[in-house]
Parts: sequence; C-alpha cells; structure tokens
Amino acid sequence: MRLILLALAALLLAVAPAQAGDKDPIEVTAKLVEIPGKFPPDDLYDYAYVMKYKVQGGKLDGKTILVAHYKPRRARKKIKDQMKKHVGGKLKKFKQGDVHVMTLEPDLQKIWQGAVIDDFFATDRKSTRYWCLKVDPKK
Repeated sequence: MRLILLALAALLLAVAPAQAGDKDPIEVTAKLVEIPGKFPPDDLYDYAYVMKYKVQGGKLDGKTILVAHYKPRRARKKIKDQMKKHVGGKLKKFKQGDVHVMTLEPDLQKIWQGAVIDDFFATDRKSTRYWCLKVDPKK
C-alpha cells in the first residue's frame, strides 16, 4: 500500500504547487510535529520523506507545512551522493518535537523527481510539499 501511495504522490505532487509568488527559497524556524511511521532503509533506493512542521515566526508563522527530506536516516553532513548540492545543514537526527531552522525550496519537483514517501498524501493533496535544502537544529 505504501508503494502505491508513494507512486501516486510522486505523480501528483505537481498538482500542489507553491503559492503564487513563492519562487525563491525561504528560511523558516519550525517545530517537527509529526514523523509518520518509520524511515525505510537507505540502501534500498533513494527517496525523500515528508514530515509535518508547525512554523514559528516569519511570513508563515503558525502555519502547518509539509517538508520533504532526502534520506532522513543520515546526518545531513553525511549525504555524499549526487544530492549533496541540494541537501545541507548540521542536523544529525530527526526527532519529533525538535525545532529546526530550515531553508526550503517551494518547488519540490525543481530539485527532486525520485521516490517520495508521503503518508499525508491520502488526506492532503493540496498542500505544498517543500524540499529542504538545509536544516539545522535551533540553537
């Protein structure tokens, strides 16, 4: 079932574009409120995993956003493959409840056309899925 949702999400992400005017990367501080399920093993395939955040401050203050992270089992600095230029930051581990400072690309498909694990897709097809270019723990 997850594989079917994965394929549907990858095909239909283009129907959930960022809001008009959101063309440049944005920086947000947000609390990680939901990691739905367990991350798959990294050695099976390359993937992005969507997590839910609540923004704290800035132009998206108070909004709930969905953010795709590339291979979230790995510390950001340990990403050494072809995605290194699109994934950065000092975060070592994703933990629900932590607050992150992120640089986000509103057009996920501009960066990533591969597999997307999006457990929110069944109930929310309209929200923008942001690509996380950089994530640091909030100091």
